[in-house]
Amino acid sequence: MERLDFKVTQVSNGTAADMRKAIVEFGRAAEGSMMAVVFYAGHGMEAGGENWLIPTDAELRSDADVDSEAVSLRSVNLQVSKARQLGLIILDACRNNPFEAKMKRSLATRAVARGLAPTEPTDNVLIAYAARDGTTASDGDGRNSPFTAALLRHIETPGLEISFLFRRVRDDVMTSTKREQQPFVYGSLSKEEIYLKGPTVSIQNAPAASLTASPVVPAPTVPALNTDTGAPKQAAAASAATTDRGVFTPEDSQRVAAVGAKQKLKMPEFAITAGKSDPAGANSKFVGVWSSKEGWGNGKGRHAMLIITDVSATGLATGFYLWGPPSKLSWVQTPAGYSQFAEYIDKDSFSLKSRETITVKLDGKNVIRLLNFNPDHPTERPTIDLYPVWQLVKPTSAPSGVSVREHSPKPKDISTSAPSSGGNLQDQTRSAKQAQQPSGDSRCDRVRDRLGCRCAVQNGGGISPDGKSWWSKRRTSDAPNEAFVQCQIRAGRT
Repeated sequence: MERLDFKVTQVSNGTAADMRKAIVEFGRAAEGSMMAVVFYAGHGMEAGGENWLIPTDAELRSDADVDSEAVSLRSVNLQVSKARQLGLIILDACRNNPFEAKMKRSLATRAVARGLAPTEPTDNVLIAYAARDGTTASDGDGRNSPFTAALLRHIETPGLEISFLFRRVRDDVMTSTKREQQPFVYGSLSKEEIYLKGPTVSIQNAPAASLTASPVVPAPTVPALNTDTGAPKQAAAASAATTDRGVFTPEDSQRVAAVGAKQKLKMPEFAITAGKSDPAGANSKFVGVWSSKEGWGNGKGRHAMLIITDVSATGLATGFYLWGPPSKLSWVQTPAGYSQFAEYIDKDSFSLKSRETITVKLDGKNVIRLLNFNPDHPTERPTIDLYPVWQLVKPTSAPSGVSVREHSPKPKDISTSAPSSGGNLQDQTRSAKQAQQPSGDSRCDRVRDRLGCRCAVQNGGGISPDGKSWWSKRRTSDAPNEAFVQCQIRAGRT
């Protein structure tokens, strides 16, 4: 997990007191983080319909001792749910209960079952069992169990979305155990793609800090508004105000390499391939290489660079964050390096999460500002500005007298279709907006996110029995509902 940029706390052969203390401290550290993951390997059991993790000092002479001597899975669930994007509990614990034969039953109705019971985590939590409820898991013959071995085989695979990660683990375990053991995942997540290790952008036979040239894409014509008559001007006049789509040249590659060498950055291999960011969307302006002119805190700290290799149609930005060698005033004296990221852009901003939280914001002057918050230095909020060394889409200003809607999914003051003779421009704009909205469903009126609800109902999803929430796919493991995503994009949600 450390190789995946997680801060790791390890407890080996923990007593009940050790485990409870570690879980509480972990919950405090996880609060407000992007992800929180707990991996447990050991004995687990179900007693009275609840799941328990068994510490090393447990004796469990009676089922009545479980509450005081074991650690409830519910308490772990509560702590990981404090993470904002994902709380993940991985249990390689579904083994035979070693106490079952000698335990006395305080109540005839209190069952101590084989394996673990099914669980229903809420919100953003997933719980992965090495073996599905009511069955037991194998220890295997090697250093690791079949489940842990499969998890280690796939957990560092770049670009493997969390649901597909556990699908691969399931298939490997079922193969290695001759279908005697079936891992199972409980919980459901939103449509947001979640990665433990973000997508890698690889290139073949190319040196570090190089880019694959993207072809020139002709600028689309955009109707412009004549403020005197309300009629569209010629497309040729409007096309001058569209974005300038860049092509990466050998000279650009040399320039990026020179900047990296000057700032003593450790450069990753990366590529921006033709078509990955086509057609240009509202967030394509992020794609490029962005570098600092001076270090953090007005030149007092390290240099920094962002390499944003792609932004998907749903706003998922992937790339690398690079930092230079430390200065005397740097918070930590770690060497230059880089890390990968995959984060969603919202209102021209996204965040990079580790021990520190770095907010990335693109302003109207085409400058990316980074704002750093470190809980160890809560009174300090250093910033650094990054400027484009190379940019895929360069925004340009509109000529005077011309109003242009650039990469905006929502119609603003004009309609992109020619006005009819029978109506005014305001009516046409309203009609254009209504045409993009999904058909209504009265059941969605009680849901906070009515647009998402309508798109879900219209594209194979549904509404919960209590009418307070909706879903776009039946199971977390199902493939993303692309029709649902496109419905929201057409309605103006990015």
